[in-house]
Amino acid sequence: MALVGWTRASGKIDYLCGGSLIGEQFILTAAHCKQDESGLRPDTVRLGTHDARYAQQIAIRDIIVHPRYDDYTKYFDVALIELGQNAWISPAVCPACLWQEDESPSGPMEAIAFGVTNLIDDPSPTLQRIVLSYRLKEECEKVLTTNKTRIPQGVRADQFCVAGKDMATCASDSGSPVDVKRVDISGSMISLINGVVSFGTACVPGLVGVYTKVSEYVEWIEQMTQTSMSYRACTKEIKCFRKPGEPSNMNINLFKTNSRFGLLWDELEGSPNECGATLIDYQYLLTTASCVTTSKGHPKFVISTRGERVAISNVYVSHNYSSPTNDIALLKIDKYANHNVYPPVCLWDHQSDGEYQFSPEFSAYGLEEPIGESSESLFVTDRTGSGCEEELVSGTDLQCFHNEVPLMPGVCWMDHGGPVIGRTHSSKTVHMYGVVSPLSRSCGSNLFMVDVTPHIPWIEAIVFGK
Repeated sequence: MALVGWTRASGKIDYLCGGSLIGEQFILTAAHCKQDESGLRPDTVRLGTHDARYAQQIAIRDIIVHPRYDDYTKYFDVALIELGQNAWISPAVCPACLWQEDESPSGPMEAIAFGVTNLIDDPSPTLQRIVLSYRLKEECEKVLTTNKTRIPQGVRADQFCVAGKDMATCASDSGSPVDVKRVDISGSMISLINGVVSFGTACVPGLVGVYTKVSEYVEWIEQMTQTSMSYRACTKEIKCFRKPGEPSNMNINLFKTNSRFGLLWDELEGSPNECGATLIDYQYLLTTASCVTTSKGHPKFVISTRGERVAISNVYVSHNYSSPTNDIALLKIDKYANHNVYPPVCLWDHQSDGEYQFSPEFSAYGLEEPIGESSESLFVTDRTGSGCEEELVSGTDLQCFHNEVPLMPGVCWMDHGGPVIGRTHSSKTVHMYGVVSPLSRSCGSNLFMVDVTPHIPWIEAIVFGK
């Protein structure tokens, strides 16, 4: 959170707008904050105000207003403030990330400001946090008191409307952020800015505020700052003193199994993360039937974690496959795998091995590295055990594991067709419990596994030629 100020002749600074630090040298704010009522431009920004130990006063070098903004209508109300020097990153000062999805985040949001708390108050000396919820466009336009000639197109797609239980937005909240909190793969709590305060009906309970939708302006922001605003850049390249969030249920690069292969439909092109498969014998891999029965036909090659490609000679799909159940398939490759490099996993059989000895870990992959390097190998564990979606999985080969996590988007994807494993750190043996089902929508939603146990006789019949 940043305060945007105007230094008066007396030396007093009037903070009339808010903003958000989105890099070491840029503040995101509203375009109408480019000047005060007298036409004077702001000249200073204050950061870390809520903790005097880390407060910083930085001069403004430039204000970059969106080229399509004008002073009469309420559209394109977004601007960037370039600081005269880089902000000092500290426990009280940390750049926020930008929400980049087309769809707005679900659940409540939080408006953050030092604005007035009612119509007659001076600006609050402490940071105000207001929980907000969305309002439909039609509902919003009915209660807006703004002159309709200033919003001739109504509330547009690059804006959204919200209201709070106690207040909407106040005059000195202009340019301040509305954000949501999400957890990254390390368990740190990340602020994601979804909107910038544009205009509204002051602080009257039950009325609304209109916000500029940040995701519509990410490309422009990147062009103006010459900086990537991607989730990866925000969470990995800027080192902040992040607040702890949910305990992370993801293991990052702690275990990278060479038994996992990617499927390719072209030898030279395609992503190794489109679908996964697991080596269970020196010439056979296990995956999902849904991965090998797409409109593209059967995959033609597998690719290892070392980048080696091998042609697929045969594809076997379970005769009982009927999505989403019995979603399992075998692949036979042209060459024998070198067991010293690519050790096969052991299939877990409930009939002989009993219940799982270790928590199931679901294969996933993380933020993509620069071109030419592989993405991070992740394994996601459930939060509170199995037992979800009983109506869907009961009596089938599917198992569901609880895993509702408020995970930030764009940092982790499930490895459909990849392995669900159990392992110990003291043993090299890896047991495969099942295959990641495409019902596992994301690393932050419930995890679904196709259990291998009921399919072992079918697998053995093919592998051993029974």
